[in-house]
Amino acid sequence: MTVAAGKKDAKSDVQAKAAVSADEGKTVRVSKATPKAKATSKAATAPAKKVAKPAAKKAAKPATKPVAKTAAKKVAAPAAKKAAKPAVKKAVRPAVKEVSKARAAKPAVKKVSKARAAKPAVKPAAKKVARPKPVKTELKAGGPLEAVVIDGDGRQVGTVALNEAHFAVPADINMLHLVVRAEQARRRRGTASSKSRGEVSGSTAKLYRQKGTGRARVGSAKSPTRSGGGVAFGPHPRSYAIKVNRKVARKALAMALTDRAEGGSVIIARGLELETPSTAAVDRLLASLDIAVPVLVVTSGEPVISKSVRNLRYAETSEVVALSTEKILRARSLVLTEKAFEALNQA
Repeated sequence: MTVAAGKKDAKSDVQAKAAVSADEGKTVRVSKATPKAKATSKAATAPAKKVAKPAAKKAAKPATKPVAKTAAKKVAAPAAKKAAKPAVKKAVRPAVKEVSKARAAKPAVKKVSKARAAKPAVKPAAKKVARPKPVKTELKAGGPLEAVVIDGDGRQVGTVALNEAHFAVPADINMLHLVVRAEQARRRRGTASSKSRGEVSGSTAKLYRQKGTGRARVGSAKSPTRSGGGVAFGPHPRSYAIKVNRKVARKALAMALTDRAEGGSVIIARGLELETPSTAAVDRLLASLDIAVPVLVVTSGEPVISKSVRNLRYAETSEVVALSTEKILRARSLVLTEKAFEALNQA
């Protein structure tokens, strides 16, 4: 044999051994092999390792986790819980029922104070006093220069003519405003007073020298800027009266009376005579007339009627000599006694 033929036989033997070892899953080292033989052996052994590892893992998994045991645990756990729950409830429920029965058996005792126990449970009903309802009277006058006359019970008994000098004067708003302002200002008392720096008692000496102290220059201690000093531009007694001519005041009063007469709000009470003051009697009389409020009751030397009216919230009283334009305009209805009406016509 030739040398070349011997080399070929050696190569074929090496390849056959490598193939057998790959099938068995074992790597075989061949000594004194050529470089080409080493490369072929590596290539042949590499796929065998990759294939062998997944097979070994898959074979090991079923061995570590037995399927039968886990299934048995899952089935046994709910059965054990269901069996345990009723036992606990049965042990607890009877105790709760016993406690509730014991609470129900105890009577509910409420402490009541002596003051509450002493009070009667039912309050006695208050006695209601039946008050007679006033019978409303419809008052009708023939014209603007007539006034309705009523008796002591509030019933209309006739009409009476009014004096044109007092009840037929056209209104002048500017004149009425001036007279009302004068009446309000006349009631104002100008007694407020204060002392100026000249009226305050104290020394007029200079407090300290003009220069050299480093302070502001100061004169008298009665200065308005100092405590205890006078008041600058303070109030002093004065009169707030507004001068209004007598004729203007009388004309304004006649204008106010005319305005109430045109609205049919002038009523003459002929039979209003009381021996003693009685607010209830006057209240029934005015309620039966069904007139607009506030009401001004004009009297003439009749203190009993004045005392009977002054406690009514919706009524006001005045003497005929003290009658003013402001009082007439503030009231919406005028009720004059027979004496007051005669005195007003003679004025």
